Amino acid sequence: MKGSGSGGELSVWEVYQYFYCPRKLYFIRKLGLYPPERKKMQAGAGEHERELVRSGRRGTLYGFPREEVQEILRDIPLEDGELGLHGRADTVLRLRTGELVPVDVKYSDHPSVSLAWRKQMVAYAVLLEREFGVRVRRALIYLLPSKRVLRISISHEDKLSLRRDLERMRRLIDSDAIPPRVSREKCGYCEVRKFCRRL
Repeated sequence: MKGSGSGGELSVWEVYQYFYCPRKLYFIRKLGLYPPERKKMQAGAGEHERELVRSGRRGTLYGFPREEVQEILRDIPLEDGELGLHGRADTVLRLRTGELVPVDVKYSDHPSVSLAWRKQMVAYAVLLEREFGVRVRRALIYLLPSKRVLRISISHEDKLSLRRDLERMRRLIDSDAIPPRVSREKCGYCEVRKFCRRL
């Protein structure tokens, strides 16, 4: 389940929604209006399997030489009770060095890493560190249909800022004030824009 648990728990999916537009989190948590899942999101799960097949032909896996990848971890439930954060990582590469690299598929032609994508992957990094006791320093966004790989460096400060982000999210949930829209450009791609128009 993407959404939140009970009480003050938040999900990685909600972190992404908040940084896309805080109003989306308001609709989800205050009004119970969950956006419908798009077909391109549903298709993402099978893309990891297709990439594995392609990697055998070209010798790389999400931009890594195939021999550097020791293991591919799938569909990993993650939780940090202290932070009140949980999520499910679709794909994580375990390199032969012991490093873990989370990978997320996005159907987009965006040329660079958005803030929402970065915050989502930082959240996964923190949860993976908690689960496996290994420092996570980078993550990958795999873009479709272009099959481009965007690399994200994750710093210690990025991880510290996650705690502050989660507190801001909780304050929004506890408030009755409707947050402003972020940008009209984003509204065109938003699954909950029909609710915004009624406000």
